[in-house]
Amino acid sequence: MTHRENPTSINSRNARRMLAFSLILLVIFFVISGMAFYHGPATGKTLLAAFIVNALGGRAAGVGLCMAFDINIYLTIGYNMFLEVLIVCFSFAFFLYSFSNRYLRFRFLQKAIRNSQRNALRYEEKISRYGWIGIFAFVMIPLPVTGPVAGSFIAHFLGFSIKRNFIAVFSGTFVAIVLWSLFFEFLSDHLNKIQGVFAVAAIVVGVYFFKHIRNWFSKDGFGASR
Repeated sequence: MTHRENPTSINSRNARRMLAFSLILLVIFFVISGMAFYHGPATGKTLLAAFIVNALGGRAAGVGLCMAFDINIYLTIGYNMFLEVLIVCFSFAFFLYSFSNRYLRFRFLQKAIRNSQRNALRYEEKISRYGWIGIFAFVMIPLPVTGPVAGSFIAHFLGFSIKRNFIAVFSGTFVAIVLWSLFFEFLSDHLNKIQGVFAVAAIVVGVYFFKHIRNWFSKDGFGASR
């Protein structure tokens, strides 16, 4: 008779692994930040600010800020992709802990999880119909309720393995970041690289998505695009 492992134990083990990986990414982030400040305080400040606006307002805000201060488009894409991986891994680790560890069941996270469950039920039929492509498209589309954090939660509820989940989520995220980068580069070419315009655009996008992120964790409602 085959022994089936308790889902709680699986979530706990995966949560520990995910948290360990997230901490490694965090160390890498501090190394990148330190090197950036060492080579140029202006670049260091820009990358640090991009992390803040990315965490609060999403990938569009992070990309827009980097492009506003003349960060190379390839560095912009790579750095913001790294930030998305860092944020999603940390979020998913605590998401799994909320199921397996009664001491880490944060109230704000429980609200986010309830919203994720509602989203999963809302999109389950459409996403499950297309499987991997459904999660990919859900994450890539830059609209409220979509994004990598929400997408990873929903994929979990739909029974995706962590590997399949993250491949779909990060593929969609990468495409979205590339499209946002090309969009801001297009604006740059047609607006003569006016930093103020980019800064305002990044702030507006960030504030717009931040409202939805705040709602995701503060009340029973829908989440935000990242």
